[in-house]
Amino acid sequence: MKKNITYLCGLIIAVLAINSCKKGENAGSGTKAVFSYVADGYNVNFTNFSTNATEYSWDFGDGSGETSTKKAPQHIFKKKGDFLVSLTAKSGSATSTFIDTVSIIGPNIKIDGDFTDWQYVDYSYTNTLPSGGSLTAVKTFASSTEIFFYLEGTADMKMEIIDMYLDADNNNATGYTVGAYPVSSGADFLIEGSLVGGWGSLYAHTGAQNAFSFNPLFDIADVMHYSVIKTAGGKNIIEFSIRKDKLGTTKGFVNYCLMESTSGWAQVGAMPESSPTAAFGKIAL
Repeated sequence: MKKNITYLCGLIIAVLAINSCKKGENAGSGTKAVFSYVADGYNVNFTNFSTNATEYSWDFGDGSGETSTKKAPQHIFKKKGDFLVSLTAKSGSATSTFIDTVSIIGPNIKIDGDFTDWQYVDYSYTNTLPSGGSLTAVKTFASSTEIFFYLEGTADMKMEIIDMYLDADNNNATGYTVGAYPVSSGADFLIEGSLVGGWGSLYAHTGAQNAFSFNPLFDIADVMHYSVIKTAGGKNIIEFSIRKDKLGTTKGFVNYCLMESTSGWAQVGAMPESSPTAAFGKIAL
């Protein structure tokens, strides 16, 4: 339904635009540039309604530097936002340019173990050091209500126990200083529990920054949604989300780290990997 509404709106814009004068149009040439679009997450398909044109030039306005000379291209945007996309249509010396705002709200991710909705989301971090252990790569995305994670790991990634530290106020001088991330941590919250056992809680930090002191706030079932772990291409994969409203007042980013342990509390992985120069990962809200 969302795709159909987007397409219909684009079609109405296109019809109206055909009847109006466009920037750069040669009077009397009959060459008119106009397009509509359908956005599916970050993936956008453009439909070209230009008339009396034989050449086309597209600028997608997202800072990627990517352009196209196709009549009706596809483009993958890398982030949410409103982007000014321009199409210049040419026929000999006659040109017409049409500019429209393309709105990208990001993928419609569902926590269901079907990872295809992550297809056009770039990896936000890939571990390169052995200290990453069982956790190898992550994709992240924030909607208006949830923060989503797609996590890849080795065969040892089992999510028997996790400790996930979250910096919600973007202030490294508040919250718990996690020793494995000396450059930047400041954890205001801790999620500790098991994604296979279904137990755990969200805790809020209290006291001094060097004090491991956390008070329980919510059960993990009230804070997180998560899929089962699946194996594909030699990787173990899981997706999960965290409710933003459980993290108090958030700002422009949420910073995080995730540590995985066995059921015997032996740490086997970390995302991002820990090192003397390690800092929390960052997710734009």
